[in-house]
Amino acid sequence: MKKEELSKFVYISITISACLTLLYIFFTKSNNLNTFFRGTSLSITCVTLFWTFYFTLGWKIKGLKNIFYKPDLNGTWKGTLISDWKDENGNGVKPKEIFIIIRQNFLRIHFTTLTDTFVGYSYSETFNIKKDTGLKNVVYLYRKDTSQNNDEDLREGATELRLIISASQKHLSGKYWTNTKTQGRIEVSHISDKHVDSFNIAKSL
Repeated sequence: MKKEELSKFVYISITISACLTLLYIFFTKSNNLNTFFRGTSLSITCVTLFWTFYFTLGWKIKGLKNIFYKPDLNGTWKGTLISDWKDENGNGVKPKEIFIIIRQNFLRIHFTTLTDTFVGYSYSETFNIKKDTGLKNVVYLYRKDTSQNNDEDLREGATELRLIISASQKHLSGKYWTNTKTQGRIEVSHISDKHVDSFNIAKSL
C-alpha cells in the first residue's frame, strides 16, 4: 500500500470508528467510561470486518472501489508481440501471438507471459495510477521460466503497459525491454476472467 493510500486508510478507519462510537453512546443513552470502551471495541470490530471485506471483494464492487481506485485486471489477455530481434543475417521475426495471465488482489498483482516459445513470470510489479491526469500504467520485471528445456540464455526484462478502459473492452499496450538488448511492443485485450497455465489452453478460450 502506497503512502497516500495508507494515509487515507488511517483517516477512514479513525473517522468510521469515531462515528460508530458516538452512535453507540447516543443510542445507549449512557456516557460513562465503560460505555465508551464498549463502543470503541465494537467500532474497531466493525471497521476490521469492513476492511477485511473490502480488501477481499469490495475493491472490485462499483461504488466501493472508488475508495481506493485500482482497476481489476484479473484474467487472460490476448494480443500481439512485436520484437526488433534479428538473426545473424539481419532477418527479423514476424509478430507473435501473446497471452498475458494476470492474477490480482488488492495488495498484489502477478503477470504470466505466454507465447509458443516463451513462458515468463513477473517478480516485481507496480501500478502507477493518477486519477487527476487519467494515467493508468502497470510496470513489471519478469524472468523466463527456468524449467523450460532449451538452449536459450536466461532472459529477463521489464514491461510497461498503459491501461485503456472503455465500455466494451479493457486494453493494455506498451513496450518491453530484455537483457539480450532487444525491445518491442505488446498490445493485448482482455478476453476472459479465467486464469490459464499454458499457451495451448489460452488459445482455446
